[in-house]
Amino acid sequence: MKQGSTCREGGWGEEGRRTVVVWMRRGLRVQDLTPLWTAVKEGASVVPVVCLRDDAPTRKQTLRREFMREALIDCDASLRSLGSRLFVRSGTPEAEIPAAVQAHRADAVYAVRVYDPAGIARDGRIAEAVNAIGAAFVTFKDTVLFEGNEIRSGSGAPYRVFTPYMNAWLGYRDEVPPVLPLLRNIPSPEVRGGDLALSRFPGMKGVRRGRGETMARHRLRAFLDDGLRRYGERRDFPGEEGTSRLSPYLAVGALSIRTVLKAVRKGRQRATGPARAGIDCYLKELLWREFYYQVLHNFPHVAGGAFREELNDVSWSRNRRHFAAWCQGRTGYPIVDAAMRQLQQEGWMHNRARMIVASFLTKDLHINWQWGERYFLDHLIDADIALNNGGWQWTAGTGTDASPWFRIFNPVLQGEKFDPDGLYVRRYVPELARVPARAVHRPWVLTGAEQRDAGCVLRKDYPGPIVNHNEERKVTLALYRNPGPRRHPR
Repeated sequence: MKQGSTCREGGWGEEGRRTVVVWMRRGLRVQDLTPLWTAVKEGASVVPVVCLRDDAPTRKQTLRREFMREALIDCDASLRSLGSRLFVRSGTPEAEIPAAVQAHRADAVYAVRVYDPAGIARDGRIAEAVNAIGAAFVTFKDTVLFEGNEIRSGSGAPYRVFTPYMNAWLGYRDEVPPVLPLLRNIPSPEVRGGDLALSRFPGMKGVRRGRGETMARHRLRAFLDDGLRRYGERRDFPGEEGTSRLSPYLAVGALSIRTVLKAVRKGRQRATGPARAGIDCYLKELLWREFYYQVLHNFPHVAGGAFREELNDVSWSRNRRHFAAWCQGRTGYPIVDAAMRQLQQEGWMHNRARMIVASFLTKDLHINWQWGERYFLDHLIDADIALNNGGWQWTAGTGTDASPWFRIFNPVLQGEKFDPDGLYVRRYVPELARVPARAVHRPWVLTGAEQRDAGCVLRKDYPGPIVNHNEERKVTLALYRNPGPRRHPR
């Protein structure tokens, strides 16, 4: 579970008690957080630390930052109810984690383990600085149930395709780490130099205790009571509330994957027949999450390029006008535009919609999947490097999949199949509110008079399609069949 140098015995803390700085990255919760629970169990004086930046870019209000601030407020309140608090450091982790160790004369830093190359490199720099002070830097498995080096094929190689990985994972199901016992008290030292109260950090004044661990547990209970058993039949319809909406809480660490799995397993034990099949469908999605983390762990090159490296040479379009239309939800394809506007309004997007817009960007507009990957990381409140990268590469056909690049979603047919009455489209594209269901995913089939009656005249009230899907499908097939550094045909 632990990884890092061994903690020193004894310590600099009060009354001979060891002091441990618990870096709360990817862990904005009090319960079932491995580094925090371990420090308390060891009898240490615990310093729960977050590092926040105060500069012009981070002062800009975004939905993602709003979500994070509410999660921080909730975490601080929960810590205070147990006798502790968040010790806020203003600056970068490279500077502030060693500074916190020095200020509190700590013996060790405990943190959730990360798996992306940039995060691993950053941890290496912090560990070197912390070790130089005389303290240990220790990381713990917490974000996943099994790490990339724990489940391997019979030959010892990491898995490259999901289904064999899933089957192997299920063979280890009895070894899933249990949910940790509840913490009742967290002993913490007094404030030292450089520590801030969260309420005194710029931008935190007036932030409500909203979307954090408390809300995450409430949403989990609600999903178990209503959505879990019908997940399999409802999850693909973006106009319905058919998904768990737990991804933002897992992304910031306001909820533990162990807690989710335990709750879902209990629900499955009580279910029968079709309900159990729906629950199994949700469990499979949790395994996709595990799979993408082991891909990032074992094939770190995916963070900077295609898993299938020969597809790094696809001749992508660099059409900025097309990319802007995609970002703004102005492509003329209603299901694509609805999804992109949902992202703008909520900082979240339905999973089926994510696949549709990713396919449209890469297969209809022929724009590099990495442009979309970066856009999602900047705008999603559930932004997660492993899952975002895995999802984009799956859809773009550059990733780990037995059915690769020739999978091309037709945005019209996807809309008609998964939003047949246009509920989703009408919610986010009000220009189409009065368009009849038969044409809501292809408004261009309406006559001029019908468009006027519906209050949606194409190219006046709503854009016409910026590309022809059938033509662009042929271009995509040619691009992928013959990747190479040549000029894009459009």
